[in-house]
Parts: sequence; structure tokens; C-alpha cells
Amino acid sequence: MKLFSKVSITLFVLTLLITLIITAPATLLNSLANRVTQGRLLLTNIHGSIWQGTATPVIIQKDNVLMPLQQLHWKIHVWPLWTGKLNIFLWPDDIPQSSAMQAIFSADQIELKHLQLTIPAAALSEISPQLRLAQLQGKIQIASEHLLLNSQSIIGTANADWLDAGSTLSPINPLGVYHLTLNGIPGNNASGTETASGLNIALTTTSGALILTGNGNWSPAQGLKFHGTAQAAESHQASLGALLGYMGRQESPGVYTLTLVTR
Repeated sequence: MKLFSKVSITLFVLTLLITLIITAPATLLNSLANRVTQGRLLLTNIHGSIWQGTATPVIIQKDNVLMPLQQLHWKIHVWPLWTGKLNIFLWPDDIPQSSAMQAIFSADQIELKHLQLTIPAAALSEISPQLRLAQLQGKIQIASEHLLLNSQSIIGTANADWLDAGSTLSPINPLGVYHLTLNGIPGNNASGTETASGLNIALTTTSGALILTGNGNWSPAQGLKFHGTAQAAESHQASLGALLGYMGRQESPGVYTLTLVTR
């Protein structure tokens, strides 16, 4: 009888723990997101469980302004947890679940598959005070088939399109459409092994009144170093004079430097 009682209690405890895990509220993810991003991201309008639900991510900017992003749906697969991996599928309202992004977290890396993400261009203001003053407008669509991130390198390629680009400093809005190519650059030290690295960045203009081009790189250790040029299309030179002057010095008639350096 005593043995039976002990078995019954053990089964009850296990059943209770499993039930608590399965029914864990989605609000637990808000604490995790806030901790991982060091207080720069929170989740609002949370519905569902920790395994499947919806929420609206909100970026907390440096001046404590809240910037809501697209509502996201998520689904966590249970079985990969037994192998030490967290496998999350994420998709916004305008993308079907069958095309969801896959984020696989393990002890030493994050793997992203089928990345599709749209963020407000105003989020770029976090990069530098110069961009913050420009009060950028429009949206940025980021896409990548495969990215691998770990403490030493970023492997893969991503593309970003700045659509309906604008600025409160410009009398012309939208200014145009711009394309960014981001390439991971695993480094090598003298012994030939990988060292901490980052991203190569290339900027081109797809269309618009303002023509932007440039190249740069970003790494966790050195931050962003980007150099390019800005000039107005022929029919917009007078209208964009003030904006071009804000961007940098004139290096040749009508062509202005575009420099962003942050740490």
C-alpha cells in the first residue's frame, strides 16, 4: 500500500509538471525576450500558450519611444527540445504559416531559415544620432534563405529593400526605393582559424529622386563603418539641396559624402 501511494504521488507530480509545461502562458516569452535583448524588446497583445500563440513585438528605442512591429504568430516544436535545440516557426499576418521563418536555437549558434521580416525604417535611427535626426520613413523588407550566427561569425547572405523611403528633412516623399545586400564575412587569424567577424554591406538605388550608393561593414567589435555618396536626380537638385547638405560635405559638384561610423 505504501509503495502504491508513493507511485501515485510520483505520477501525480509528473502529470502536474507536464500539464504546467504544456499550458504555460505565452506571457513567459515576454520576460525571456526582454532579458535576451537587455530590455530593448517587449511583447504586447500576447495570446495563446508558450508553444503556440501571437504577439506584437515592440522595440524600445534609446529615447524610450516605443516602436510596434508586425504582429507575429509562433509555433514551437516539442521534439527538438530532446536534442538540446529550440525550434521556433514565426510568421506575420500577411504570410501563410506554410512560408514561416524557422529559427533554431542551440547552445552555440542560431540558425535562421526562410527569413522574411518587415520593420519600420525609423528603426534605423538606433544605428546613429545622424539617422535619428533625419527621422526616416517607409519600411524595410528583409529576406534571407539561410543565415547562421554564432559568437565567431555570421554565415550567409540577406537582402533588404527600403520601400517608400523618406525623411522629414526632405520636401519630396517618398524619396525612392533602395536595396541593401548583406554578406557574412567569417574572418581568419594568422593560424587560419575563424575569428570574430560581421557583415559586408552594399547599398544601391533602385529608383527615386535621391541616388544613394555605398559600401561598408559591421562587426560587434568595431561597430558600423559605412562610406558612400548621395546626389539628387537631375530634375530634383534644387529641392534636395538642404537634405544633401545635411548628409555630408560636397566632394564634387552635386555629389555629397555619406558616412556612418558607430561603435
